[in-house]
Amino acid sequence: MQPRRLERCNLQACAALFAQVFSSVPWNEPWHADGALARLEHFFESPGAVGVVGLGEGGELEGFLLGNLEPYLDGKLFYLREMCVATHRQGQGIGSQLYEVLEEELATSDVRAVYLATGRDIPAARFYQQLGFRCSEGMAFYAKGLRGD
Repeated sequence: MQPRRLERCNLQACAALFAQVFSSVPWNEPWHADGALARLEHFFESPGAVGVVGLGEGGELEGFLLGNLEPYLDGKLFYLREMCVATHRQGQGIGSQLYEVLEEELATSDVRAVYLATGRDIPAARFYQQLGFRCSEGMAFYAKGLRGD
């Protein structure tokens, strides 16, 4: 896998991969490429955007991650908004490599911590734990539906 900084020209391919991966097991969310593109463009165009793509030998997209730097006290935090790896490449180290490249880049930006949200009982939770992430004991993630969802 060849890691590269995520650029605007990668967003269409990232959106197609995102829609494919997250509309499948275990997420089963009804994503389409247009909605995924709108989401990824939002994060990409937001202040502090940092992303990495992983390309295969033939230049095909194997995975990506995207998030945003945030000012916090006398340093920064990084909110990892999205990360996905092609279904047929999961479990082969692509995600770990992408995250390693991200951490190397963040080390040069005075980032104190990386945080993210994911489901508790899906393979992604175990993946993040293997990378050294832990469920925060002092913080909780709250959500409130506004449309009866």
